[in-house]
Amino acid sequence: MTRRALLIGSATGGLTGPGNDTAALAAALTRWDFDPVVCDGENASRAGILDAYEQLIARSRPDDAAVVYYSGHGAYAKDPALAEGMPGPGVLQFIIPTDYEESSEDDFRGIANVELSLLLEKLTARTRNAAVILDCCHSGAMSRDLETGAVAKVWPRAVPACLARAHLDSLHRTCPGLAELSPRGNPDAVRLVACATNQRAYEAPNADDVTMGYFTDALTRVLDTLDPAAKPLSWATVGDRVRQLVLRQCGVQRPDSEGPRDRELFGTGLADQAAALPASRHREWIRISGAGLLGYREGDEFAIRNDEDLLGTTVVKWTDGQAAFGPLHGPDPSRDIPAGARAEVIATAVPPLPVALDAGTGSLAESVQADPALRLAAEGETAAVRTVTGSGGVALHDAAGPLNQPKAAPHQVLGDLKRIARARAVLRLSEDPGLALRTRVRVELAQVVDGVARPLPAGGAVLHPGQAVCVTVHNDGDPGEYVYVSLLDVGVSAQVTLLNPENPSGVPIAPGKRYVFGGNDVTGTLPGMELSWPSSVPPVLPRKESIVVLISEERTEAALLQQQGVRTSGALNRLEAQLLRLGARDGREIITPMLTRPMRFAVQTIGFDLAPVPAPRAEEAVFEIDDRPGHDFLGAASGPPARIAVRLPALVVHHNRAFRNRDFRLDTLVLTTGADGKLRHRVRTARFAGTVDGTRLPVSESPLFEGEVREQLDVAVWVSPDRGAEADFAGIAGESAAEIVDAAEAALTAATGGAIGLYRAAFGPGERFGAARPKAEHTVRTADFTFGLAVAEAPDSGPSDPQ
Repeated sequence: MTRRALLIGSATGGLTGPGNDTAALAAALTRWDFDPVVCDGENASRAGILDAYEQLIARSRPDDAAVVYYSGHGAYAKDPALAEGMPGPGVLQFIIPTDYEESSEDDFRGIANVELSLLLEKLTARTRNAAVILDCCHSGAMSRDLETGAVAKVWPRAVPACLARAHLDSLHRTCPGLAELSPRGNPDAVRLVACATNQRAYEAPNADDVTMGYFTDALTRVLDTLDPAAKPLSWATVGDRVRQLVLRQCGVQRPDSEGPRDRELFGTGLADQAAALPASRHREWIRISGAGLLGYREGDEFAIRNDEDLLGTTVVKWTDGQAAFGPLHGPDPSRDIPAGARAEVIATAVPPLPVALDAGTGSLAESVQADPALRLAAEGETAAVRTVTGSGGVALHDAAGPLNQPKAAPHQVLGDLKRIARARAVLRLSEDPGLALRTRVRVELAQVVDGVARPLPAGGAVLHPGQAVCVTVHNDGDPGEYVYVSLLDVGVSAQVTLLNPENPSGVPIAPGKRYVFGGNDVTGTLPGMELSWPSSVPPVLPRKESIVVLISEERTEAALLQQQGVRTSGALNRLEAQLLRLGARDGREIITPMLTRPMRFAVQTIGFDLAPVPAPRAEEAVFEIDDRPGHDFLGAASGPPARIAVRLPALVVHHNRAFRNRDFRLDTLVLTTGADGKLRHRVRTARFAGTVDGTRLPVSESPLFEGEVREQLDVAVWVSPDRGAEADFAGIAGESAAEIVDAAEAALTAATGGAIGLYRAAFGPGERFGAARPKAEHTVRTADFTFGLAVAEAPDSGPSDPQ
């Protein structure tokens, strides 16, 4: 395995630090067995950078590690339609090569973010062990920090929108892979960035009086303190320590890490444990990142460890909505806390998950009792989760059924129990009523069909694997009220996943604007976020999937809530950062980047039921009244079978104008599922001759259907002219209700020359398959007809249709 690094330094527009940045990082990476190639000066032109990147791609092999680094100016040309010029559709972000000043209308010398993304796609196609490090701005103007003298790494002059727009249009025409870029970022590449998309990065003289970027200076110092031969740390842990160092020096610049941040540094394996939280020191306090967001409060106790060494314990004294803070108790309360230190909960007030153990898993009792997130259910208590031992092994069940595939040994389900407890804690997230977010924000859930959003209710919809959804967040706040939004998906397997990994600290939304999670900012299209059923959960019944929407007035690293490695936060209140600076003895005083007052935020949870089967084919048949509950999934709810009788006792003809014929027929189709899980259907036909308007016609007293109903009862009613021909109902078949209904309508149309769909309904076990509905709801009034539909529970001794 070879480790290669491409280090690009572009000293333009008044910057003097990129050369020092590349030299320092080259030295740091050499300790980690990298072979760095520095691209600066004349070589850092647009053509030079692109050529060097292509050479790195060509030389990379599957087992290699690759790092691409850039230090210099960053810029973007804003779309005038976006008042704040926030990155999004129509906004071109780019880095500034050394020959950028030579740009013309036909020759744009910047390198756009989408071009860099395409190169990264090519690189990760050669090796999945890739990292990109960017020390530059993505802001729209240049300024100088009046208090520190730091120089912003942003292009000092406005970029003509037409110039950037022409380049972006050219990329769309000439780069066929552009539309294939994932809006969520490259899943195989870790990205460390010096600041957020609407922030500035700075350079200034460091502690050694060498001008460097704050971000690169912090990164190289962290790398120099780590031992390459020691237990590997994750990119998230390293990024956390870099963030804290940068915030101490410059409270208005907040670095971030993106992509698969749980990977070990310069590797592809996972490094950190999910059960612990990052710990670091801030003056007299131990800061436990993410504890506040996860609901830990004053009085909760943590053990602080570095690998296997116990550094001490801390009892939480206060939280800021994100992190928890407390003093270190131990032999040396003032000792330094090394990078990679973790906080493990010892005792907590967060309600633990009650677990019931069956006879085959009694050996788990001690482990459950020892874990603060779990507890044994009391006798007679309905446990949230229980173990079930069978021939295939041990599985976890809740009220809806199995939660995981059986595992061979009881101890193997302990990790699943912890994950479920964490997910339930996430779903309990709520804002402090006294510190609720004041900004008005609307959240909308929609299904995406062919690039179009179709609104869904905030709860109760049934969706299927392969379908896609989007979430739109509207900032209806007053001018100046930005919000930062993150989405966490709590899946049917209790896995917590950040849905905006490209913006791990939250997507900034300007007042009066909106952001669509599931949209592609590169192409402006709406692909949506595709749903899938996890292989770890048996596909028995639909399960609830929830999306937790975190809306804050300041940046919040919502990735802390992910199952696979809960990570750091560290947002700085800017006003208080300014106050701390004013109170410092001199400009070099270290400023603790923790909030001295709680942050205002809001939590909104939206959800839907995810079915374990692909979506059934949509019906082509159209009915005047469609009384189905928003979906046609036959297994949408569980419940015991019931014995049901369906009747249509009478029909009133208001207008027989539809066919200009007094002879017509009424056809009813009843669908249900047999004990073998297969669909069964029955069609009944009633004929009427010489009918005039206003006639009340009796329909057969015998049931349209009587028998056992499982899962769901479907009904379809058609009216057609009666020309004496028989419809070929014997030939209708299908794997879904839609296929059978469409086949029945096709048979009717072939026999009669035309059928009108009057009524379509579906009844589930929650309403006893329609028997629990009020009688008034069984009267159906269409444009030309009124009829009654009677659904009632039938005696066990009655007749039964064949199943």
